[in-house]
Amino acid sequence: MIPKRHNSGFLAKSEARALDILVGRLPAWMSPDRLTTLGMLGALLGAIGFGMGLADLTSLGLVILGMVMNWFGDSLDGRLARHRHIERRIQGFILDNGFDLLSYLLLALGFAVSGLVWPAIPFILLALYVMLSNLALARMLITGVHELAVGKVGTSEVRVGFLLVAVMIYAAPMVFFYRIPLLDLTVLDFMSLLWACLLLYGFAQVFRADLRSAGRADARTRAEALPPVASSVAPPVASLGGH
Repeated sequence: MIPKRHNSGFLAKSEARALDILVGRLPAWMSPDRLTTLGMLGALLGAIGFGMGLADLTSLGLVILGMVMNWFGDSLDGRLARHRHIERRIQGFILDNGFDLLSYLLLALGFAVSGLVWPAIPFILLALYVMLSNLALARMLITGVHELAVGKVGTSEVRVGFLLVAVMIYAAPMVFFYRIPLLDLTVLDFMSLLWACLLLYGFAQVFRADLRSAGRADARTRAEALPPVASSVAPPVASLGGH
C-alpha cells in the first residue's frame, strides 16, 4: 500500500504554494537525488553550526544556512520526482524517512557536543520525535494516510524552531545561559525540557486516540469476518385446506 501524505502544520499551505512555484523553475541538471544530498548537507552544516556555537556565536549563522538548505532539498526532492514523472513511490518513501532520521540525528549530535545545553536533552527530544514518527507509521495501517505533522507541528515547523533558537542565542546569549538557581539549569535547558514535556504529552494524547481508532477498526474487521446469521423467523407454510 502506498500511503497518501497529509500535512496539517501551521506552514503547510503557504509552504505548498511556494514549493509548487519552485519545482517548475528548477534547472534540468537538478535531480531528486541531488536535492536529497543537498538536504543532508544542510543538516550536517546545521550540526556543525550548533557544535561550534558556544565557542563562536557567529557560527550559528551556519545553522540558518543549513536549515534553509535542508528544507529546500528535503521538501523538493519528492515533489520534483512527481513533477517529472520519475517518482519511485516505495523506494522514495523509505529514502525520505531514512534521511529525515539521519538529519535529525546529526542535529542532535551537534547540539549535544556544543555545550549549549545539557548533552542528554537533544537525544531525549530525538527519542520523542522517533516515538511520534512510529505512531504516525502505525496509524497509516489504519487510515492509509501518512501524517507529516503532529497537530500543527511538522518538519518545517521544527526547522523554524531550530532557526529561532540559533537567532535568539546569538542575539541574547546571557539570557539563555542564565542558570536558574533552584533548578540548577540554564534557561535554554529549562525551555528544552519544557518542550520535551509537551512532546511527551502530545505522544500520550495521540497514542490514546490511535488506540481508540484501532479498536474500532478491529471491531469492524471482526464484524465483517462473521458468517451470515440465519433468520430465526420460519417461512410461511401454505395452507392445505380450503375455506
